[in-house]
Amino acid sequence: MNNLKFKAKGENLTLEEVLEFERFYAIELPESYKNFMLENNGMRLLRDYFFKPEIWEDALYLEYILPIKHGSYIVEEANIGGIDDYPKGNLVIGHVQGGIISMSVKKDDYGSIYVCYSDGEMHKLTDSFTEFLEGLKEL
Repeated sequence: MNNLKFKAKGENLTLEEVLEFERFYAIELPESYKNFMLENNGMRLLRDYFFKPEIWEDALYLEYILPIKHGSYIVEEANIGGIDDYPKGNLVIGHVQGGIISMSVKKDDYGSIYVCYSDGEMHKLTDSFTEFLEGLKEL
């Protein structure tokens, strides 16, 4: 991972809590995301970072990655209607200015990272959580 300057968003997370989360939602989290969450349980940035897909004119400004548990706003609250609610088959894991960051838990594009704005249209950003983190650049 590049030299991101951030603080963990929530309290420490145990492997049992992650496994409980996976059982509850009947999903298997990608290893890179699971490892990041076990180490950090979310991300509160200490500097401004953006992600800019090569084919886009505009950049996405990352606000935070949600903790799975132990925070004032957690992954479960962001997915209150369930992972099949909004966006379909994706787990909301964070926020950018004006939208959400989600991760696919569907078989056909498992682990891919998307951005979704209030109009409901989803745009694929990367094939993995690791690629997303490595693509963040300091403002």
